This record gives sequence, structure tokens and C-alpha cells, in this order.
Amino acid sequence: MSTEEISSTSSTSDPINDEILEAKKLYPSINVLSTSPSSISVSYNRGYNCVYITLTIPNEYPKHPLVVSIDKDTVVPSGLKKQLEKKLNEVAIEKSQQSSNSAYQQVAAVWGCLVSFLDTNLAFPIDFPCGSNSVKCQNHVRKALGKDARASIQSFQQSNSLHSYFAKAFGTVPVHEASQQKEKQQQASSANKHVEPLDPSPALEFLSHLGVSRHEVHSRVATALRAAIEDEIQRMPLPSTNSSNNGQHSRGSADEDHGHPLLRLLKSAWPFREVTELRPVLICLLKRLGDNTPVEMLRKLGAKKGDGLKELKHADLISQLGPHMQRLVWEADWDHQASTTDGNNRSEEEITLRGSTILADFIQPAVDQYVNDGALVQAAELAFVGGISERRLATKSRRMEAKDSDVTGGADETTSGTLASIGVGGKTSSKGGKDEPKTTTPSSAQSITSIKETVGRRPKLLGAVLDMLISEYATSGGGLGNIHSMTVAEKKKKLLMDGGSILGGATNLTCTLVSDILLSFGQLPRSYEALGILARLLDAAVQVGSISDNTLAQIQGCLRTLFRPTDSDLSQKPPVTPTKMTQDTSQSGKKIKLSLKNIPTKIFPDHPIDDSEFERKLLQKVLKKAIALMKENDPQGLFLNPVTDAIAPGYSSIIKRPMCIRTIEEQMMESSYDSIEDFRDDTLLMFANCVKYNVGDAGQWFRVEAQRQKQLWKEKIYPEAKSKLSTEKSKRKAALKKAKANETTAAGSKKRKPPPPLAFAPGMKKSAVPTSEKKKDDAAINNLTAKDVDPLPPWRYKRRKKEVEIPSLQCLASMLLADPFVIRLLVDKIEKIVRADIMKNKSVPSGNALLPSLLQLLNIAKISTQLCAMKGKRLAIPDAGLKEILMEGEDRSLPYETLRNFLPLFSKLLLDVDLDKRIAFGGDLYDAAAQSLLAPSDVMDAEWNGASSLQDLRVIVEGALIHLMQPGNTNEVALQNQFPRFVNALDKLSDGNMIHEKPFFISLSHALLRYKTKLPHSTRDLVTNVMIKWLRLSKDSNESCLCSALHECFMRLLNEWASLGNAVLSRDLFLSLSEQAIAAADKQGDEQQSALFVSLWIKNDAQFALVKEQYLRMLTSTPEKTAESWKEKLGIPDEKADAMDTSS
Repeated sequence: MSTEEISSTSSTSDPINDEILEAKKLYPSINVLSTSPSSISVSYNRGYNCVYITLTIPNEYPKHPLVVSIDKDTVVPSGLKKQLEKKLNEVAIEKSQQSSNSAYQQVAAVWGCLVSFLDTNLAFPIDFPCGSNSVKCQNHVRKALGKDARASIQSFQQSNSLHSYFAKAFGTVPVHEASQQKEKQQQASSANKHVEPLDPSPALEFLSHLGVSRHEVHSRVATALRAAIEDEIQRMPLPSTNSSNNGQHSRGSADEDHGHPLLRLLKSAWPFREVTELRPVLICLLKRLGDNTPVEMLRKLGAKKGDGLKELKHADLISQLGPHMQRLVWEADWDHQASTTDGNNRSEEEITLRGSTILADFIQPAVDQYVNDGALVQAAELAFVGGISERRLATKSRRMEAKDSDVTGGADETTSGTLASIGVGGKTSSKGGKDEPKTTTPSSAQSITSIKETVGRRPKLLGAVLDMLISEYATSGGGLGNIHSMTVAEKKKKLLMDGGSILGGATNLTCTLVSDILLSFGQLPRSYEALGILARLLDAAVQVGSISDNTLAQIQGCLRTLFRPTDSDLSQKPPVTPTKMTQDTSQSGKKIKLSLKNIPTKIFPDHPIDDSEFERKLLQKVLKKAIALMKENDPQGLFLNPVTDAIAPGYSSIIKRPMCIRTIEEQMMESSYDSIEDFRDDTLLMFANCVKYNVGDAGQWFRVEAQRQKQLWKEKIYPEAKSKLSTEKSKRKAALKKAKANETTAAGSKKRKPPPPLAFAPGMKKSAVPTSEKKKDDAAINNLTAKDVDPLPPWRYKRRKKEVEIPSLQCLASMLLADPFVIRLLVDKIEKIVRADIMKNKSVPSGNALLPSLLQLLNIAKISTQLCAMKGKRLAIPDAGLKEILMEGEDRSLPYETLRNFLPLFSKLLLDVDLDKRIAFGGDLYDAAAQSLLAPSDVMDAEWNGASSLQDLRVIVEGALIHLMQPGNTNEVALQNQFPRFVNALDKLSDGNMIHEKPFFISLSHALLRYKTKLPHSTRDLVTNVMIKWLRLSKDSNESCLCSALHECFMRLLNEWASLGNAVLSRDLFLSLSEQAIAAADKQGDEQQSALFVSLWIKNDAQFALVKEQYLRMLTSTPEKTAESWKEKLGIPDEKADAMDTSS
């Protein structure tokens, strides 16, 4: 029907006719067959295909859309007919929902959609049979395939292209099979066949008649091409690499070996990283290169969206690379940031936990979660406990493996979502099955698991994490984390001048984290071997709750190895130390040989198997060969790559845990398989998924192919791999057994004397050591016994300025000793030696064999914060006495001088305390005291003068006081004389500044609360008066005193006493003591209001939050009128107090 005919059908102007005329102008190829007020019939011819559609016009058109239906006379592939009808109706509905003007364009929109859809999905060569002639095409296909169509297709797929297959079906010769022009002419003339050019149109047309859309064809062709490219990438050799000393490949720049095909392909593929279809090729290429990936490319992968942002530009790409490549990116980013450090503060901060490295973004939430673990913090703050059962700690629970849900749930919510999507912190389980019951995992275990999965087995990442922890400890350890009034710069300055506190409590949990990281890493690199032995020795001691004499000797052996200076590092010769082994110090000792072979499992219950690394590599080698055989057994690549919904519609909804050969290979390369049984489970899952998805007749071929490959795998590939693994393990076991027998025979033939206690003597000539002594000195650390305990010779020296890849091992060793759980073991052992050996045997403290060494370990723990602040650039081994460490200048004091001068005062203090108990009522000397034959000695202030710098002695005195305050160790009468003696000693040792000794006050509160309601009032008054006095005597600012740990612990203790009832602390006395504490902290009189306290209360200061929490707890348990009266007396406004009360 022409345009004039359409116009003549209606005498008046009709909007529908006008719309048809406009559409006819746009699409003249559309033939209008008929029009009426209720419908429009049109047709569209395209080659052998013809489409007839009817557009039904509704009553309220154009408000309601046209209804499009395809007539039965239409000749198009059946697979496209339904798609076309659905598409046309969707277009009509979309137009009807627009404005009134656009709604009248439904006819044009439907016609346009019809034309574009058929032009896109159909190809029409002139001489290709279609429509009624398609029967001839089917006969050709049946003849080409023969009787067994499936076998013919399989044979052709293995040896011919798709083009060759269709050429054979239609009796033509493909152009690529005729190599020369003459052969083309001869074949065409002799066999009456014409050479067909490489034109995909016939194949596409044939597929369209089968109902396969053009999009699906392109998708499958692209998938096949990607698979072919990935196979070619896997077969191509890697670029040349240079192995470094630690076994890692050194990655050069992109210019090195630039002619290698893989590197050229990487350079070409990088610009197409955002193209979804080409990204898998880039991912496969990066995985193949692995350690050979250029550093510049790794830095590009780790680029962030902007300065100060945590989001990565290529987070989606990194998330698909796997853990190994991700760790390479973290290493490259860390190396880049570390290489740009030029000594200024900003650059040094870049490689800390608060820096901008990607590794810090992952590690910081885990570290914060670890140091804030409630149970761990509570245990660390309890510096002094009553018995060995309380000193024991189940350290294994901190390193237990956390599940994926635990790790994910425990992550810090402030972490960037883009970073969280990368998923480094969780471990992918290789086993499916039933849902396991939920178990509660400690947050510390979640943190360790997260860090372990982030670091993997990369020594460089291990060193980077430890380096960040050294920096973190230098600004928050040693009790500085509890002092909120000081800036980071002020804390660092204080550390360099005075050092931190030995009793760091929870602020020293960074040291505990270092120990757990070392113990959970597995087989440590060679450079960390002595540090790993030290960590295991201390961890075993914490588990049993005491340090044995043999363990002490072995700890010293590790420290001698770690603190051993080189000749160029020595800034001064160490003074000769007058010890019990003086005759041996004239000879130069040898480096102690490190050995893990003879470590008994009862000392290290969780020690890893020595041969674990060999077994891991062996399993990897066996599985690599098995996977190669699986690829050969799958020539069509059916199980090679992951299956997507684009390839198999609805696959993800049916298969919940997909598996393919590529995934199995990646898990093998990452050493995710702990045993060959894990590999077996994943392979069987892969075959089971294929059978589960491919059901019915359409999936018959896939099920048969899966069964064939599975049968071959079960009968040949898996048994051979399992047999090979078992054989190699047996050979290895026999070799180790033989080596051990030889070692035992050699050891039994000649008895060795124990090694000298000093493993080396710096500054001495090597010629001083006889040859016979050198052989005897070659002993293992674990062979050292109590006879070998002897302090290390003190010295100070500067380290070389050249930076090394591993962090300062001396800093890490001092951090292990500063672990709060290790500190309380050292202090407890010192006190036991003083009580049991020195006092009972009436000996001199400096003459004890163990005491000097234990005090030296305490000194090393004390200077740990200073060493970490200097990053190990200047080191010192302290004297075995109690004197303060001098990092600068010359020390002219005699060795053991402080040990001789001040430790006897502690012995005298304990003797006086014991005498006070004996002459008190109920003691064996009470009768003599009643007859004035004995009297308690006076408290001498002058004898403790000059001891204010002896922090380690103060810790020992604090521990002795806590021991005294335990129920049953004294009585009420004797305590009236004993307690002032300890207070006097602590005043002199601390110079009156005790407000920041939080672990001491928490331990004191813990001991006092054990009395419960039986606490004597006289003891209560002694403690409260002294704590208020310490608040008043503090030399810190008033604000610092009000926010101090002493103020918080004092109010917490009063609240606990008040909760026991009036038998311990009445309500009126509670309020009175709180007012006295405020006045003492603010240096005000008892009747004066504290303006500073009110100011901190009103502005809700963060530093004051913990103290305010205790006061609010007091007010909550107090009657309302009494509480209002207390607040009015202090000057706290009611509205402000009520607002703060509600928010709390």
C-alpha cells in the first residue's frame, strides 16, 4: 500500500494515519498490507525470510500500548520468532509510558525495532538455501555426518575448523585447504567443486535456523578464542629470572627482556584492562608471569584512586588474580614506599601502620582488633598474679585457625569496601559439605588468621609487617598508649630520653602480636631462625607459667646470636665482666650453632613438623603432573575454564560451588591443598557438577564425556599420583632415619663438653682460641643447660647505615622480652630467687648465678621502646645490674655496682616485712615483742636515695607488694608496719610519680577484691590514703592527673567495694573519697571546687572518658537526691550532667 493509498483510506485527519505516514517515510522497506481503526497489518522481506505482523490498536491509544503479534505465515528461524515478538511488545510499552507526543510514535518505534533486529541476527548470502529449500541443506548435513553423527562431530572438532566442517557438509572446498592457486583450479574443474572463501556467513545462517542468536555465537567464539590464547600463554616459556639469596625471583623493569612475547603481550593487553571480554586474557597472562611480572606493572596494579584514599583503581582486577599475585602487588608497593624514604618524618610515616601502603590498609584493622581483644587486654593488664595457675596462659587459642565467617565478621568496618572486596583476609576452603556448627573464635585468633592469609609465605611481607609493628610499638608501647595528653612527637622524645615503662600492660600487646606472627608463620626464613627459637622458648614458658633454668640459658644463647656485633659495628670494646666464668672470657667464643632438630616436643607442643616444607613442595610437584595429564585427557577444554552464566544459562543458581581445572591448578600453585585427598575431593566435585547441570537429552553428550574423563582419572591419573607421593615420602623418611642414626653414632663415640656460656667475646683476637676448643664450641642452643647461664657482656655500638630487607632482629628480640606475659614470669622468678635462695641462705644478691641474667633481661625489655624508636640504628646490651642504660656518652661506673648497692635494700625490705609479721599478734616472736625485747625497725627514707632511675627494681618491689596483699600472706596488724615500708620504697623509686602505673594498680585491686566482704577497714584505709597521696604528689599537669590511670583505677576499686555493700565501703565514705580524689588530682583543697574537673566533664573530653565512666557508675548506684547534691557541691550543671547521663 503506497502513501497515497494510506491517505485516501481516511477522509479526515486521523492521528494514527499521520503516524503511519511518518513511519513509512522513516522505514520505506516496510510494506503496509491493510489499516483499520483497530489494527494495522505490515510485512517485511529480508532475503529468504519474510515477517508478517499485526499491530492491534487499543481503545485508549496512545495511553495504552500497541499489541504486536507475529502471523503464522512468517518465515524466520523458530528460535528467533518468540524473541522478536517479545522485543516488539517491549518497545511499544516503553513508548506508551513516555509523554503524549512521544506516545504517538509507537508505530515508528515498532517498525524500527523490527528492521534492526532482523538485520542484526540474520545473514543472507544470495546462493544459500533457506525456507523451503532448507530440506536440501538438511540432507547434505545428514550425508556429511554419516550414521554416527556424534562420532563424526567429535572427530571433526579434533582435527578441523568449523569452516571445514560446513564446507564438507555442502560439498565445497575451504580456501585454507587449497595451498596453491593451481590446486584450487584443478580441484574445482575435476571434482566439479568450487573453492569457498573463508566467509562465516553460511555457518551463521545455519546456526540462526537452529535458533542460535548472533550474540550467543559471538559469545561462544570469544570464549573459545580466549581459551586458545590462555592455553598458548600457559605453554610459552617464562622470561629469564635471577634467583636471589632467599629463593625469591628478582623482578626487573619492563625494559629488561622486552623482546619476550609474554612481556610484549602484557604491554599490549594492559590498555584493554577495562574491556570485560579481554580482561581474562590479561589475568591469565599475569598469573602465568607470576614472580616474573615487571615491577612497574605491579605498581600500576596497586595504584590508588587518589592521595589519602584507600580505594584501589584496579580493585576488581586484583581480586581475580589470586593471593600470590596480590602479595606481589603488596610487595612492590611496599618497596616503592620504602625506597622513597629519605629520613624525614613524613616519609617514615608512610611505611608504618598509619601510612599509605596497601599492606598497611590490610594489616592495621587486624592489629587494632588484636590489641583491643577484651580477654587479652584484661590478662595483659594483670601484671602480678597470685599463683602459677594464673600465670599460665593458653597461647594456642590466640593462633587457632579462624573460619571465613569469623575473619570477615571480625574485620574493621572502617576498612574501604573496595579493599575488602579483594578478599585477602579469608581463606577459601577446598571442601564442601554440611554446615558446621558455629563456634566462637577469639578476636585475636581472627586477627592472626587475617594477617597470616595476607602475608602468606612471603618473607618480604613478613619483614614489612614486623617493621610496621616496630614503629607502632615505638609510639604506643611501654605504657605511653595510656598517656593521652602527649603528642606522638613528645612520646618519641620521652622514649629517647627516659625509655618506656617495663610494665606496659595492654600497650605492650604489640610485642605479643610479634610473637604470635612468628609462631604462626610456619617455617621461618634462615635469617629469622634464632628469633623463632627465642619466640618458641618464651611461648613455652608462658604456657607452663614459669621460666626454668635451662630455658633461661637457651634464651641467652639466642640473644648472643641476635645481638652479636661485627668488628666494624663496634664503637667501643666491651668491658671485661667479672663473672664466675672469668677464666673463659679471655678466649674468643664462637657463634652458637642454630639447630631445630633436637627440640623436644614437650617443650614446644605446637612446634611444626621439620619436614613440612619438603612435603609441601613434593605434593605440589606430584599434583602439577596430574593436572597436566587431566588437560591432555580433555582435548575439547570442557573442564578447563570456569563456567559462567553466559556460557551455561542458570549455572550459578544450580551449581553452588563451581570447580574447574584452572581453579584446581591455582590452588595447587598457592599450596592450598594440605593433602592429596583435598585434590581428589575438588576433582570429583568438578565431574559431579557437570552431571548435575547437564540433565535430559540435551546434556547426554556432556554426561558421557564427564564419565569418560572421570573413569580415566580414577583408574590411572589419581592412583599414579598417590603412589608417587607415597614412594617419595618413604624415601625421604628412610633418608632422615639414616641421617639421625649416623648423628647418634657420632655423638656416642665421643662425649662433648657443654659449650662455654659466652658464645663470643667481642674485641678479642681469634687466635686466642685453640683449635680443639673450636670443635667443642660448636653446640646447639637447645643443648644449653642451667650451668651455662651467664650474663651477656655489655656494650654499645652503632649499626651500619645501609638498609637491609629484614627488620632489626635486635628490636624484635627486645619486643619478645617486653611481652607483658613474659615480664611477669621474669619478675616472679626474681622474687622467688630472692626469697628462697638469698634470704634463706643469707647470701649476697650479686653472687647468685641466675639473678644477674634475669635482671639483664628486664633491662633489655626496658630499652625495647628506645631500640624500636631508633629502628635498631643504635644498639646496647645493658649491664647485668640495675643501673640506667646510657645510649650516649661513656659509662665509667663499675660493673654490677647498682646490683651490689640497691638489691640488698630489697632483701632488707623483705626481711623487715617478715619480722613485722613475726612480732605481730599471732607470730612466733609476739611474746618477745610484748616484753619490749623486739621492736619493728623504723622506716628509713635516706637509704633509697638515688634509686629513682631503677625502674626494674621498682617493678620488683611492686610485685612483692602485690604478693604481700594476697589473702593469707599477712595479717591486719602486721600490715600497718609493712605497707608503709613498701610505700616509702616506691616513693623513692618512682620519685613520687606513680599515676601511670596502670598494671600495678589493676593487680593491686585484683588482690584486694579477693578478700570480698572480709577486707579489714584498716587495710582499706591504708590503700585509699596512699592512692590519694600519689594523686597529690604527682609532678604531671593537673589535667593529666585527672585523666590518669591511677584516678580511673581508684574509682573502679571504690565502685567494686561499694557493690559488696556497706560492710566494705559505705555510700557516704564512697562519695567523700571521690571528692578527695578530685581535689588531690587538681591540687585543690578538700572544700574547693575543681573547675578543671567540671570543664572536662562538660566538654566530654575523650581523655577523660574512662574516668568519667566510673563516676557515672557511682552516681547510677547512688540515690537521686544524693547524686544531685554531690554534683551541685562540685559545680556540675544539672542540665549538662543529665545530658551526659542519658548519652552514657
